[in-house]
Amino acid sequence: MKNSKDELKDAFAQLQSAQSCLNHALKNVEKQNNKHQIENTITYVEEAVFAASNALANYQD
Repeated sequence: MKNSKDELKDAFAQLQSAQSCLNHALKNVEKQNNKHQIENTITYVEEAVFAASNALANYQD
């Protein structure tokens, strides 16, 4: 059974994966409106990655 730190690590990895997918999507987007949507989403995911990274760094066992 996973503990809370393991779950946090999993969430962090999933956020990094989402960030990678969004960056790939941005390279392939054709319509300007879609590009803006992806860029906005990347911003939010980057903030979540940063928050998760801080949570892991400050996690107390």
